[in-house]
Amino acid sequence: MRSMLVLALIVGGISAAWAGIPDELFTAPNAILCVNRVNLDKANRPSVAESQRMLRAMGCLRTEAGIRTRLDGPVADNAWRVRFFPTGISSGVVLWALPSAFTSSDSP
Repeated sequence: MRSMLVLALIVGGISAAWAGIPDELFTAPNAILCVNRVNLDKANRPSVAESQRMLRAMGCLRTEAGIRTRLDGPVADNAWRVRFFPTGISSGVVLWALPSAFTSSDSP
């Protein structure tokens, strides 16, 4: 059982490396990030993404460009679990976002 867990961790790490995802990412302009994965697709619809009130009600936010993030878990169904590091929160916050919400440099 233990060897299966080690194998799963190794394969998971290799798949992230193969995906070419940089260690450090930065938010793109108007990036949408959500607390729950299930709200992510709906939050990225134009009619919802433009309303900060709707996003907040769904546990999501639209943020400015250039905020440091890093991949924090498995990539699932075209969604990334990331650790988001806004000013004043040194340990970061775990959120979900689409890959299009990020760039690999802080100058989008």
